[in-house]
Amino acid sequence: MDFKTLKPLHGWRVFFGEVGVVVLGVLLALGAQQIAQEIQARSDERAFRQTIDHEIGLNLFVYDFRARQFNCATTKIAELQDWLDKARTGAAVPAIHPGQPSTITPYRSAWDNRDADVFNHLPGRVRQKYAEFYDELASNWALIEREQQDWERLWPYAEPGPISLEDRRAIRPTLARIAMWNRSLAANFPLSRKIADELKVKEAEPDNFPQDFLKQLGECRSVIAPPGK
Repeated sequence: MDFKTLKPLHGWRVFFGEVGVVVLGVLLALGAQQIAQEIQARSDERAFRQTIDHEIGLNLFVYDFRARQFNCATTKIAELQDWLDKARTGAAVPAIHPGQPSTITPYRSAWDNRDADVFNHLPGRVRQKYAEFYDELASNWALIEREQQDWERLWPYAEPGPISLEDRRAIRPTLARIAMWNRSLAANFPLSRKIADELKVKEAEPDNFPQDFLKQLGECRSVIAPPGK
């Protein structure tokens, strides 16, 4: 049997030239696809950071909203401690209006619904700072919720009259906790602002936020009800 060596129709040089063109075309296509994917990834990263940075800016406003009431809360706590001391004699004491500090629910939807692939494409330092900010946000909101619950424990004393020893023993630690929450938040908020500064994020006010509401924060009304009320 006669075996003949296979040869390209137009010679090996032409054959390898054609194969080279095909390989080069494939490589160029793959390279173009990779470049397109990288461009898309960069675009997704910028969009993600713009969204998260805006949300962090809104949360800085949430912090500022509560921070404007730190001094007023301290004043009210002092009034309540004096009110409680006067109740030791067994005499009737005035009613109180235990209006707790106003709060705004934090913004978290962008962070909670983040795309893991896009997030993991960010520089490691940036990922770390975003995570630190939202960890602080969760911790601070938990403190605010506890603070609100302790203020609500004072609502039964919105009527004048004597306060029993049992009630006084319950009220005093409640006031101590309220003071602790207020101090803790005052210490924590600057930590979050420092993280935001490192991310170069500025505070952002929510759209159409009522300015009258902000003005009311400057009015620190006494927690002790006027006589006869």
